[in-house]
Amino acid sequence: MRVIKRIAELLMVLALFAVLAPGVFAQSAADAYTSASESAMKATLSGNAFEAAAKALASGSSDLASAAKAKVPGYKAPKSFIGNVMSTNPDGSVGISTISQWAYTDFVVGKDILTLQLTYGQNAINLAGVNHRGTLFVPGVPVDGKNMKFFVHFKVVKVDVLPYSDKAFDAGEFNFYYSGKDGMKNQYTLTCEVMGIEEVSGSVKLNVVFP
Repeated sequence: MRVIKRIAELLMVLALFAVLAPGVFAQSAADAYTSASESAMKATLSGNAFEAAAKALASGSSDLASAAKAKVPGYKAPKSFIGNVMSTNPDGSVGISTISQWAYTDFVVGKDILTLQLTYGQNAINLAGVNHRGTLFVPGVPVDGKNMKFFVHFKVVKVDVLPYSDKAFDAGEFNFYYSGKDGMKNQYTLTCEVMGIEEVSGSVKLNVVFP
């Protein structure tokens, strides 16, 4: 059983690598983000299934609250899902950041929008550019009584950077979960267009936990 799970994990990483680094794999007419869709482990969603997944993701999103907002009396943070943001590192490996600071918005100007907030690091560098692509892996999403896992493939359409300063930090402008003060790290807010949602096999695990 452990061998089977390990093989499934390896296949997932290889499939993801094909999504994020299509130049390494021969691609013809297929768009990069669809390159893993033929894997038996996943199924690209459409129609009612896509809508159900999108609504579930939206309901489990963070409100991206700043530290100042979180300190307001009566504020209660929503119960948001943990996500794993993935991109391709310069050496071709897969970069992974585990975050709760993301929000899925249903149908904004005709497109589903995914907003991510990342502290400066390799994943932020990889994704901080218009048309840069990545994937958000969200496990544990309840849909119609079932516990689901999804890959949300996205394309960055806007990058906003909040430069670090003691003044901004003391004013609570950074996200409530921001942890880059010691390194005086910038905060990146990435607005992304959702390119597709894939249902992921229950056997796939990244072995990543939120600290």
